[in-house]
Amino acid sequence: MPQDWINVHTHRPGEGVNIVDPCLGNVIMPGQGAVYFSLGIHPMYIDDRVEERLQKIELAAAEGKIVAVGEAGVDRNALAPVEVQLKLFERQAEIAGRYGLPLIIHGVRAIPELITAYKKCRSHQKWIMHGFNNRREILMDLLRHGFYISAGRHVMNEESQVYRVLPEIPADRLLIETDNSDFTIGEVYGQVARRRGIAVEELQHIVRMNFDRLFKL
Repeated sequence: MPQDWINVHTHRPGEGVNIVDPCLGNVIMPGQGAVYFSLGIHPMYIDDRVEERLQKIELAAAEGKIVAVGEAGVDRNALAPVEVQLKLFERQAEIAGRYGLPLIIHGVRAIPELITAYKKCRSHQKWIMHGFNNRREILMDLLRHGFYISAGRHVMNEESQVYRVLPEIPADRLLIETDNSDFTIGEVYGQVARRRGIAVEELQHIVRMNFDRLFKL
């Protein structure tokens, strides 16, 4: 059923339940489906309005206008120094922890730094690594530290690292997303289900259970 699709991170909402990050600009609302919002400061878009934007995130969380913080994280391709990105990430993690919200994480060549930040935070039970596409050793390290893994557009490439490790992601840590891709949420679910050797309906149930555990909707 379309309403059974859960898309934990997208900039382009469609059918099902969508957690939308508006950081790329105006969001075109779908004709069907439910839309909820996350809010964060993406490491690629750090500017001189950081304090104002942090206040906006805090207020949105306090007023219940968002269901998650993020995407936030560290990206070594970004212009801002890694140290600046990390401090900003940690402040967003504090907001997420304060309001019991999931933290949707963007990480590019910075997994060790993000795990170190995780260890420093006291409220870190709801950290989601979005768009995961990395080798098995990194996956196991993230799982050891309690991260949830969100699989997205990279699974559509059967040569990708995430496609290879998909069967090793525990069912109780798996989420699905489309991010900013042209793939539908149904297409991503179908690919993940085939790779894991299960029915799409079973995958929908798995993701629903994890989603309900993480999100207060």
